[in-house]
This record gives sequence, C-alpha cells and structure tokens, in this order.
Amino acid sequence: MKQIQKSNHQVRELQKSESEAPGSGVVAQEKSREQLDQRMNLLTRKLTGTQSDHAANRLMIQAANALVWPKPGDDGDHIMKGASAIAEMAPQNATEAMLAVQMIATHEAALMFVRRATGEGQTVAGADANVLRATRLMRVFNEQLEAMQKLKGKAGQQKVTVEHVHVYEGGQAIVGAVSGPKGDGSGGGAQ
Repeated sequence: MKQIQKSNHQVRELQKSESEAPGSGVVAQEKSREQLDQRMNLLTRKLTGTQSDHAANRLMIQAANALVWPKPGDDGDHIMKGASAIAEMAPQNATEAMLAVQMIATHEAALMFVRRATGEGQTVAGADANVLRATRLMRVFNEQLEAMQKLKGKAGQQKVTVEHVHVYEGGQAIVGAVSGPKGDGSGGGAQ
C-alpha cells in the first residue's frame, strides 16, 4: 500500500514551519524532500500513537475519507482536516487511533443525516428517516465515546458509600476495591 502522497504545497508549508525560528525572523537551512518526508512520517506516527509509518498513514487516510460533510476541497485539505480530527482525540496507540477514526466517521455521518433531515423541500417521511439514522449513529457515537474513555482509563468510577458496618467477633471487614487473581473466574479469594 502506498503512503500518503504529499502535495508540493504541503511540503512547502512543513518546510516553512520547520525552518523558521519563532519570533526571530531568521530562516534556517532548507531541508531536503527526504528529510521532510521523514519528519512528516514521525509527526504522523506521533499523531496516531502508532509505531509504523504504514499504520499511521493508513489511519490518516481513513480519517480523511471519513469526512463526508462538508467534503474538504483538495487532497491536502482533506488529509489536514482528518489529521486535526484525530489530533483532538490524542490516541496513544493503534487501538485508540482506530476507534478515533470510527468516531470521526460516525459523527460525520450523523451530522450529514441531520442536515438531510432539515433540507429544503424534505418530506416528513424523508425527515423522519434521516432523523432515525442520525439518532442511531449518535447512540453508536456515545458507545464509542465510552469505549474510548475506558481505553484511556477515564471511565467513570462507581462510588459506593457505606454508612453502617457491623463486624462481629472473629469477623473481618475490608474497605476498598477488592479483586481476585486475574483469570481465575472465582470472583476473588485464594484457591
């Protein structure tokens, strides 16, 4: 599979941002196309939280193609908007990046159906059908959001308040989270 084809405009923009020192007005030595490609690949891997250029590029293309409304103008714009969407979710690994791409696609499709539902000349039946599609996609998005929060360790913890505890002679009480050895399926305790 071939990597993202960068337009000359994108390379010039990256070259410009890489060569200018902030606030100094001094321009550093111009970088070669190969150096810029390597830098772009590094940035893409960081952005997606992946280890390989191939995986990072594939995820970037998928994110760009998930943008359905409004369609970005040119290929460079398409990639940049997809990259911006992934960057906002800050994936730390390939699993989070794949889920981020799915979330982008789901969100975009939901908004497209909402737009269609409110389009001029839309029939009541057409509006209902599009609202139903949008609603289903928004539910899926909420499920994806919960999955992302779990992956990032930000899922809401349940809080239990214990007001009265009776511990009788010979008994023991534990306050806090309790879990058994992983994989024993017993629900806790030693075997």
